[in-house]
Amino acid sequence: MAKPVSTKRGRSLLGSSLIFFTLITPILLGLAVYNHDCLLEKFFPLPDIKTVFPFGDEEWSAPGSKPAKADDAVVPWKLQVSNKDLEDLKDRLRNTRYGTAMSGQNFVYGFPADQLKKIVDHWLNKFDWKKQEALINQYDHFKTNIEGLNIHFVRVQPAKSTDPKRNVRVTPILLLHGWPGSFFELYKLIPLLTTPQQISGNDYAAFEVIIPSLPGYGFSDGAQKPGLHPPHIARIFNKLMTRLKLDKYFVHGGDWGGAVGVSLAKMYPDRVLGLDVTAYGWAVPPGRSLFKNILYLTMPKFLFNVSEPHRFLIHNFLALMRESGYMHIQATKPDTVGAALLDSPAGLAGYILEKFSTWTNPDNINKPDGALSEYFSLDDLLTNIMVYWVSGSIITSQRLYKETFSVDSDDGFPVLVPSVLSDFRHEIPGANGPEEIVRPYYKDLITISKHKTGGHFPAMERPAEVAEDIWVLAKNVLSRG
Repeated sequence: MAKPVSTKRGRSLLGSSLIFFTLITPILLGLAVYNHDCLLEKFFPLPDIKTVFPFGDEEWSAPGSKPAKADDAVVPWKLQVSNKDLEDLKDRLRNTRYGTAMSGQNFVYGFPADQLKKIVDHWLNKFDWKKQEALINQYDHFKTNIEGLNIHFVRVQPAKSTDPKRNVRVTPILLLHGWPGSFFELYKLIPLLTTPQQISGNDYAAFEVIIPSLPGYGFSDGAQKPGLHPPHIARIFNKLMTRLKLDKYFVHGGDWGGAVGVSLAKMYPDRVLGLDVTAYGWAVPPGRSLFKNILYLTMPKFLFNVSEPHRFLIHNFLALMRESGYMHIQATKPDTVGAALLDSPAGLAGYILEKFSTWTNPDNINKPDGALSEYFSLDDLLTNIMVYWVSGSIITSQRLYKETFSVDSDDGFPVLVPSVLSDFRHEIPGANGPEEIVRPYYKDLITISKHKTGGHFPAMERPAEVAEDIWVLAKNVLSRG
């Protein structure tokens, strides 16, 4: 017969259990907050990446049409807008119908009518398109057909060094724009990247710059069937680099370009030398990000504290709701608003320039002109708009939202390549989470470069700072040998 456990011994076991759980609970909570990814990987390991990402070939031409013949030709291309199209644009601008601005509200209600009149006046009477067209054509442009889409891109090689003592290593870099930007958004980076910089001693480096238009943007064809989202675009651009015989390359991207860049780094780590992104939250699975936000907010501060609480979703909720109305429309019914924008150049300008104002600094809604001239030249802004207008690409560009948000993007794969995260202080709310949430998904993180100001379009607003971050990445990678 077993001896009964004494009351004294039972109390001792209960006390030991309480002490054990008191000690182990904070550890488990710590793992849940800071290393829950490790726990998930332990119990729910990631599948084979080839079963998650779309590595296979696709055909994006219209359903029922004959697939394009296999053609690897890279054809020179030049932007030439006809006088007929320019006259049509002027007629539409002259016949613009304006609303009435809400008195004293500046940009609080959106792009005000009085400011839109000034934009249209500049566009009609001061903007020299032929000058801007020549500016665009100063670099070599090409088109090539990939997966049934004619992909447009700019290619710029660095000038030959005149110093025989310099050993200049030329490395390709893929620069990727987003919405409502274009390949022109990245033009100011070109001279900053093609001019050689010293790595060590007589060893210098320079970039060969490739700037494609995303499918459906500018002068790249849009898909004629559903499903073209960032991983598919990443595959197309990797094929582009293969076609150009550029085996290994760096990547920089912002907005959708950041999403495509992250996909490139995840899918082709053997080819991507390094990654710099300004919207770097794309690497963090949305579900896990939300989970961490909740845990950080609910855990006691003395146990778990985050260094950047201003980046929490809860603190950005109202701003996110105010600034994301366009996203809800474009992620559900992009063709509806697109029809109006395709028909009205003034409407297109108001829709796009409002983003360049508010996304550069949220305080700009309280300024009479949206502070547009404080950060950009009006000619540059109108040139970007002209890319959308003359190509008629606003509808196909907006469809990327619907294609992306219609699929599960919670893949959980980290970025393995060397990375620099360019953190501009006034980036769109929610685009870049706190460092503690982001860092685990960049396994070879060189630095998070924190800029005291700057917004969503830094390549146009602060190109020197973006180029500096790219050079930090390149010098670190190239010095590894």
